[in-house]
Amino acid sequence: MAFTGGYLFRNFEGAAEPVLRELPTPETVAAPLDGLTDSPYSILVSEGQKVRAGESLLEYGDDALPVPAPAGGTVERVGSGHIVIRTNDAPGFQPVEGHPRAPWLLERPELLDSFRASGCALLFANRFTVPEDFDTVRVVIVNAVHNAPLDQAWTPEIFGDPERFPLGLRTIRALFPGAEITVAINRRNRKSFESPEITESATVRVMSDRYPQEYPRLLIRDILKESGGADTALVVSFEDVLLLAEVLNRGVPCTDRLLLAAGPGVSRPGWYRVPVGTPFTEIRRHLVKSDEHGPWRIIRGNLFTGLSVVSPDAAVSWDDREIMVIREHAVRDFYRFLNPGFDYDSYSRVTVSRYLPLMRRRLDSNVHGGVRPCVQCNFCDEVCPAGLYPHLIWKHVAADMVEQSFRFRPEQCVGCGLCDYVCPSKIDVSAAVRSAGDAARERRNA
Repeated sequence: MAFTGGYLFRNFEGAAEPVLRELPTPETVAAPLDGLTDSPYSILVSEGQKVRAGESLLEYGDDALPVPAPAGGTVERVGSGHIVIRTNDAPGFQPVEGHPRAPWLLERPELLDSFRASGCALLFANRFTVPEDFDTVRVVIVNAVHNAPLDQAWTPEIFGDPERFPLGLRTIRALFPGAEITVAINRRNRKSFESPEITESATVRVMSDRYPQEYPRLLIRDILKESGGADTALVVSFEDVLLLAEVLNRGVPCTDRLLLAAGPGVSRPGWYRVPVGTPFTEIRRHLVKSDEHGPWRIIRGNLFTGLSVVSPDAAVSWDDREIMVIREHAVRDFYRFLNPGFDYDSYSRVTVSRYLPLMRRRLDSNVHGGVRPCVQCNFCDEVCPAGLYPHLIWKHVAADMVEQSFRFRPEQCVGCGLCDYVCPSKIDVSAAVRSAGDAARERRNA
């Protein structure tokens, strides 16, 4: 199936530079507990105890899966959704027990034991905890597609050491021996994936350069040529393949995230190695520009679908992959449609910025004159990668005719947020589609 809809983004303010930097280990890290697992867990440390990075803080589930300490130091507080570690006088890190240089040479039970003991299950949202879980996977898709507005400068060379990725692929093949591996990439990075070390372990597929091709549901659809298959397919990010190689091939504990930090509010946009548990107050201190240039909104996750960071206790977790910082545009633009738009991005190509390719386009919180009536432009239909009619679904929901919207398949929405972005009336179309999709799934499962 050819990729339909989507959007090509170009030349935005705050786009990431192709460089990897390290964020300093903060004075305290707050290893998150909330949302980590639905299974009962037992905490293995107590306040005042010294721990090393990689040492188990707790175990969860029937198989006593460990959660490693993201940094060494002294346990300062246990509870309130976090285990807080003060990192002064850190006693180094604890290597992954029994890790081999070539884990694919291990007997499979030994390899799975090493995977579980290392905390690597956290990289896969705890989906794989027993051997039978691994055997259900028939396709592994490594996601190296980067089409969002601020991360198109991504290349695998950012992360140094080109040997790590092939090692990670071989490890994945050993973990999922019954699965085919496909690496999904952009055309601009094709040469970086042509080495025999990569192609002997995986098939490399060039995907569309339009956002949101990198969404797992769309990768599964376009690689498997069908909309189903999610129950037997696993999508894993390129960066997590690198971390898997670090942990299982080199014995480095699973303590860091490789994060994209970008947006007009980031002083040095790029990729960062960040210890899990780093408070967002530290992210703000090290990466975010002064509020004199803002104010700034910090978004945890995708620019269009991520959540604003509002809690003072928020900290980087194992499933964080992106941090976006955009201007909090709290005042509506008066008669914006009369502005020539030197730095506006316009799907309808009616602004001056289209003819000034060197001008950076701005990103903000998108308050531009308030909500106006739908003008039947069909822009949301044109960009929808799932082939839906978002404006018709919205009209039915607004008219309290949710069940009648089911014939437009709202449950197939992938949640990319493009319908909101291109809407000239600034209607919250995606929220209506989501609510209709939830209602359709609830009715189907009743």
